[in-house]
Amino acid sequence: MHDRHWVIRITGVLFTAALLLTTTGCEKALNLKDPAVNATAVFDELWTVMDKHYSLFPYKGVNWDSAYGPFRAKVRDGMPETELFGVLSDMLAALKDGHVTLTSSIDTFTYLGFYKPYPYNFNYENIVNTYLQHAYSTSGPLIYKISSGVGYLYYKRFANDVTDQQIDKVLTDMAQTKGLIIDVRDNTGGSTANADRMFQRFITARTLVKFELSKKGPGHDDYTAPQPYYISPAGVHYGQPIVVLTNRACFSACNDFVLYLSGLQNVTQIGDQTGGGGGIPGDYLLSNGWKLQYTATVTLSSAKAPVENGIVPDIPINISPSDESNGKDPILEKAFQSLQ
Repeated sequence: MHDRHWVIRITGVLFTAALLLTTTGCEKALNLKDPAVNATAVFDELWTVMDKHYSLFPYKGVNWDSAYGPFRAKVRDGMPETELFGVLSDMLAALKDGHVTLTSSIDTFTYLGFYKPYPYNFNYENIVNTYLQHAYSTSGPLIYKISSGVGYLYYKRFANDVTDQQIDKVLTDMAQTKGLIIDVRDNTGGSTANADRMFQRFITARTLVKFELSKKGPGHDDYTAPQPYYISPAGVHYGQPIVVLTNRACFSACNDFVLYLSGLQNVTQIGDQTGGGGGIPGDYLLSNGWKLQYTATVTLSSAKAPVENGIVPDIPINISPSDESNGKDPILEKAFQSLQ
């Protein structure tokens, strides 16, 4: 879900290390039992890092200044680490951002509200049992099958690396199909390199797919100019109609992939909207040793529209509890019908 542009992540770690060396000193103990690392200092540190570096305040509609007082009032030096972790997690949860996490030796906070409150709209066992009938091919992390002249391709996680050869094997096998279903439901992201590599097979010319903004100053709207992001074609081309299946757990690099596909004339999106998570994460090591991850950039569509809240499907469909219990997947069935 979080490993998107590794160059950015490594740069962020190096920046963090330099900042810690200049502001906290190498000799500082990394736990709250050291009086020099107290709860109020950790709270102020986290709030300030987010205030200066978090990229989505204008898009989230959260007044970070007004959040300070109520949560700061709950913090006192000498409080148990578990209580401080709870206060910080509650404050971060107000951002409703799945890329915001807080990790410690005692607990981990990750915002999951981008998909938890919504219909699940995916059951892998039903896919295998009812539709694939336990007969399918694999190529690296890709699962695929041809049924009645329509191809089905499932990619579980963009964190599972796929090679050019593995993708080309699938699309070579799919060459005579009249359409392709790409199922990325429950794909919570991973490497955008894998998303890019997949998308390259569906275009015939260099294509503008998005713009990215980066923070350039401490102000909440101190951004660089929008930087265009292009992808060029490569490998075995597939030009038949495509249906991409999505649900709310389609996040981060998966959100990018669906964004790219949504710009193509031969692609239809069916299911629920994606979970969003367009920005690239950055890391910061707090002085008590807890790791903070936050969104450091902003992703915009090729039309410069924000996509942080997800990509809305062309044909919205939910799977009812009764359908799921009976092994049915109306989202997948609609995709097959549309390509027949």
